[in-house]
Amino acid sequence: MLSVDDYHYRILRALYQGEDRHELVGLRDDGIMSLPESAAKGDLIRSVEMAITIRERFEQHQLRERGLLAVIETAQDLTALTDLDRVLQAIVQRARKLIGCDVGYLSIYDDQQGDFYVRATDGAFSAKFKQVRVGIDIGVCGYVARNRAPYASSDYVADSRFTHNRLIDSAMTDENIQSILGVPLLAADQVIGVLFVGDRYVRSYIAWEMSILSTLAAHASVAIGNARLFEQAEFALQQAGAANALLVKQTADTRAAAEVHEQLTSLVARGGELRDICHMVAHRLGGHVVVCDEGELEVCTSTGPGYTHPVAAIADPTRRHSLEDRIHAALDESRRLGRSVVALSEEGHECRVSAVTGGAGLLGGLIIHTHAALNEVAVRILERSSLVTSIVLLLKERRESTLWSDNPVALRRLILQPQSNLKALAVQTLVYGLDLAQPVCVLVIQVPSGRATYIAQQLRRLLDGFHALFDEVGDALVFVVDQISLARLKESLTRYFVERRLDFTGVVSEPTADPSRIPASYQSASNCLRFLGVLERRGEIFRERELGMYSFLFGRLDPLEIDAYLQSILGPLYQACDPRKVELGRSLLAYLDHGYNARTAARALDIHINTFRQRLDGLDRLLGAWRDSARALEVHIALRLWRLRDPSVVG
Repeated sequence: MLSVDDYHYRILRALYQGEDRHELVGLRDDGIMSLPESAAKGDLIRSVEMAITIRERFEQHQLRERGLLAVIETAQDLTALTDLDRVLQAIVQRARKLIGCDVGYLSIYDDQQGDFYVRATDGAFSAKFKQVRVGIDIGVCGYVARNRAPYASSDYVADSRFTHNRLIDSAMTDENIQSILGVPLLAADQVIGVLFVGDRYVRSYIAWEMSILSTLAAHASVAIGNARLFEQAEFALQQAGAANALLVKQTADTRAAAEVHEQLTSLVARGGELRDICHMVAHRLGGHVVVCDEGELEVCTSTGPGYTHPVAAIADPTRRHSLEDRIHAALDESRRLGRSVVALSEEGHECRVSAVTGGAGLLGGLIIHTHAALNEVAVRILERSSLVTSIVLLLKERRESTLWSDNPVALRRLILQPQSNLKALAVQTLVYGLDLAQPVCVLVIQVPSGRATYIAQQLRRLLDGFHALFDEVGDALVFVVDQISLARLKESLTRYFVERRLDFTGVVSEPTADPSRIPASYQSASNCLRFLGVLERRGEIFRERELGMYSFLFGRLDPLEIDAYLQSILGPLYQACDPRKVELGRSLLAYLDHGYNARTAARALDIHINTFRQRLDGLDRLLGAWRDSARALEVHIALRLWRLRDPSVVG
């Protein structure tokens, strides 16, 4: 059996070794049970109780020391960390560890939405809990914020001192929080947040825990305030830097604009050409520059150093035509607005257009292709350059107008009755290289309504080198051209209309060496052109000899009447949707065209003579007595009319 002295020794040893309170309580209970009643036993019990008290005080000192260390570490974090989220996370972690809780989190007030949101957490697992937003009138957070004082609850779900919310209660339940302690983050007299600790079991929080949590909350308030000041200072520095950069840029832009203005002034003074403007703008703004005339034809181009023109890589005709249409529309808008207009803007390619105007009309345009959008100064440089371009184009137009001024007058004197002095007219047309002593033809081309003026402007440059007069007459273009240049002119015009996807239909008169016959040739070609409109033929230039007789006979009919005529003459043969009838019609037309010579017609169709004779037998059964001379003539005319109307059928 242990003596009283032994128990005293065990008490001192337990205190020395830092045993916890439970060990000391065990010694006391053991002494009470094993020692006999005596004065020494009473002294021993009192000694054990004093040892327990000493141990409890020592634990409190240790707890306060840990709290002080946590406060010191937090203060050090405030000076060492510039990342607000890291500081707040460290505060939440220390609060949870110091008080020994399951969960710690910090909610910050959102001025924009007027509620609190979770900014930092430690020990929380539920995603719903981390996304909670709490209004100023709801929950423990709202209670702490309104009263600016700590709040503790040992049973969150059953606590009726604050207003519950279903979503918030659900988040707390998911996290299984039963006890909670919250303290406010104060900045002056405003609550900017709430610091919380919570446990997943029922417990009470002592005053010291509220005190140390409030101290940590004060540090969090300082951290948030410092971070906001730091952000404001950083923003102010950024603004100052941006303002300084803008000032430097504006100075450079002003200098560049002044240099361009000086260059343009010098260019006009020394009588510079359009290519000089192109070169200057392309090298100043960096891109591909095009000067076009009033017909939107390129006059000159220039490309800045190192620039790759995107349009050069466009192989798809549809995309090219789309870009041309956009430029055309942008030129019209720029003319109306008096400012440059973006025609196309896509990744890596922008096209801007500035109309060049003079007097009341459009003289042309200045077009620039760049990899990126032009800034305001560059746009002004482009627009100022277009003004100089207008001066140069006006001078150019004045020089050219001297040559072209008599062209429309001379053309109308040739094609209209009564004609004026033909000898004087022949001298006048020689200026344009047209010799009326040689055979000439009249070419009439129907173009889309309202586009004749525009197309005529574009074709002015194409006529350079052709011995021809031309001008717009109504919605048609009329040319008087010598026979030598006719084929080349037809080829150039056809290529122009096809490349631009413009509808056109043309008729060329028979050549005449008698200038007095030109009005009749014009009238005959015009009649044939109207007849082609009835037949709905487009996209070709025809010879008058192919159409003259049919235009005279059927020119006054409409499409339905022509249909009825073909049906009446050809009967069951006139069926364009039946391939067999079409072949029979083609064979009969070849037979009639070759003077009733079956063998020659078969060779022309590249079929055997027996096959051809079988087709003739079939035609006899289909058309009856068609070989009679008068009937054969009617059938021949009808077949030719059918071919004129639809060359793919009886071609």
